Amino acid sequence: MSRRPDGLPSDANLPPALRTKVDTYVDQGGLLGALTHFFTVLDTDDADLAATLASIPTNLFVTSALHDDAIDKADEWGADRKRRLNEHVSVGDLIFTNVAETVATAPDAVDLTPALETARKIGTGQLAEETFDGSNATVDDAIARIEARGSVWGELAVRIVAATGGYSDAQLEALRTIATNSLFVLTVIDDLADLPEDIENDVTTLPLVYFDGDPDEYGSTEAVIDAVLTSDVPDRLAELITRRQAAIEAAAADLRVSLDLPNEALLEAGDRTLAWYCESISSDSVGETVPVAQQRAIRERVTGDEQTRRRYVAECLTELPIAADADEAVAAVSDVPGELLAETAIRFHHLGSIADGVMYTSLEDALAELRTASARTP
Repeated sequence: MSRRPDGLPSDANLPPALRTKVDTYVDQGGLLGALTHFFTVLDTDDADLAATLASIPTNLFVTSALHDDAIDKADEWGADRKRRLNEHVSVGDLIFTNVAETVATAPDAVDLTPALETARKIGTGQLAEETFDGSNATVDDAIARIEARGSVWGELAVRIVAATGGYSDAQLEALRTIATNSLFVLTVIDDLADLPEDIENDVTTLPLVYFDGDPDEYGSTEAVIDAVLTSDVPDRLAELITRRQAAIEAAAADLRVSLDLPNEALLEAGDRTLAWYCESISSDSVGETVPVAQQRAIRERVTGDEQTRRRYVAECLTELPIAADADEAVAAVSDVPGELLAETAIRFHHLGSIADGVMYTSLEDALAELRTASARTP
């Protein structure tokens, strides 16, 4: 499935490698857009408005990621440096025009001023990267840096949701806790996964701040990674993530109660958001990530007897980054039409497959990859 944000040149004018990179960044940014879409369509029942507002964090993320590459990768591009810098910066700028157009044409009742302030905060945070001194950084410094690099994107999504005016301050605060902590956790996991590259480039992130040793005293990047993996760093990261996930779970419970909506309404909004992601954002079709045989099996399980549905829901819950009660989840979907639940489940599997393909979503997976890479090194 091929799709492209508005404002980009044709495939013939976009190098294949950059085309693939843009696809990946749209897949990632669309995950953030999905949060905006869900809560917008849940509040307004306006799919067009939800898609429009969801495009803002999606496109801003792509622009930011391309510009980051222009900063971080330029020294690796050798003789192609000028051309590739031009491509990354120009394509990022073209995609940003989508954001400008969206803001300019937003309905009068939708005030995006606070969201633009958060976008400026993202840019300011990027500038602050140049002044971050990893050699003297404390744990608090490293955590604040994660907030500035990761959590701020969750804040952006919430500011856009707030622009519709349909949620109370308490609901928005709960959503902010969910979004910012989720992005915080994903950034921590990403920093761990990027540890080899960061060590090579002398970049200090939280895993190295937690590490008591001096990386310069080791003979190779692999030796540093081995030392980190056998230290208390994994346990300290796990403890930090557990605390953040607990905050997410508590906020999600509060938000669910305050919304006071039937389960079918929540599921329908979720299905509409997943449809938006699958049809307008994802670089792969549902059939590519969830084969027909798997789709058939999902339908059979969610439309079968109560015990079969219960087992299926319980299995799905184990894939979520936060804990959830299986009995409560089964009760929540017990009266939902089987076909709606099946469509939602299939699209959910698709989104999960895309997410797993573009980033690490669990600490365990990131640690496993580092250990595997370490074992492969002679």
